[in-house]
Amino acid sequence: MNVRNDLCLERLELLRYEMLQAAKRHGLNHPLVLTYSEQIDDIHNRLMRKDQSPLE
Repeated sequence: MNVRNDLCLERLELLRYEMLQAAKRHGLNHPLVLTYSEQIDDIHNRLMRKDQSPLE
Protein backbone atom coordinates (compact mmCIF):
# COMPACT_ATOMS: atom_id res chain seq x y z
CA MET A 1 0.00 0.00 0.00
CA ASN A 2 1.30 3.46 -0.78
CA VAL A 3 1.36 6.66 1.24
CA ARG A 4 -1.70 8.07 -0.50
CA ASN A 5 -3.75 4.97 0.35
CA ASP A 6 -2.55 5.18 3.94
CA LEU A 7 -3.70 8.80 4.14
CA CYS A 8 -7.08 7.84 2.68
CA LEU A 9 -7.46 5.08 5.24
CA GLU A 10 -6.55 7.48 8.05
CA ARG A 11 -9.11 9.96 6.71
CA LEU A 12 -11.71 7.19 6.58
CA GLU A 13 -11.11 6.30 10.22
CA LEU A 14 -11.30 9.94 11.29
CA LEU A 15 -14.55 10.46 9.38
CA ARG A 16 -15.97 7.25 10.81
CA TYR A 17 -15.17 8.40 14.34
CA GLU A 18 -16.69 11.84 13.69
CA MET A 19 -19.79 10.25 12.16
CA LEU A 20 -20.30 8.02 15.19
CA GLN A 21 -19.89 10.96 17.57
CA ALA A 22 -22.37 13.05 15.58
CA ALA A 23 -24.83 10.15 15.53
CA LYS A 24 -24.62 9.83 19.31
CA ARG A 25 -25.24 13.56 19.74
CA HIS A 26 -27.83 14.20 17.03
CA GLY A 27 -29.29 10.85 15.94
CA LEU A 28 -28.67 8.76 12.84
CA ASN A 29 -30.75 10.87 10.44
CA HIS A 30 -29.12 14.21 11.21
CA PRO A 31 -27.70 15.96 8.11
CA LEU A 32 -24.21 16.06 9.62
CA VAL A 33 -24.20 12.28 10.05
CA LEU A 34 -25.36 11.84 6.47
CA THR A 35 -22.65 14.20 5.24
CA TYR A 36 -19.97 12.16 7.01
CA SER A 37 -21.45 8.99 5.54
CA GLU A 38 -21.32 10.43 2.01
CA GLN A 39 -17.70 11.48 2.49
CA ILE A 40 -16.80 8.01 3.73
CA ASP A 41 -18.57 6.44 0.75
CA ASP A 42 -16.72 8.72 -1.67
CA ILE A 43 -13.27 7.85 -0.29
CA HIS A 44 -14.14 4.16 -0.11
CA ASN A 45 -15.35 4.13 -3.71
CA ARG A 46 -12.20 5.89 -4.91
CA LEU A 47 -10.03 3.34 -3.13
CA MET A 48 -12.03 0.45 -4.58
CA ARG A 49 -11.77 1.83 -8.14
CA LYS A 50 -8.03 2.24 -7.70
CA ASP A 51 -7.70 -1.38 -6.48
CA GLN A 52 -9.63 -2.62 -9.53
CA SER A 53 -7.62 -0.70 -12.11
CA PRO A 54 -5.27 -2.81 -14.22
CA LEU A 55 -1.63 -2.90 -13.24
CA GLU A 56 0.68 -0.87 -15.41
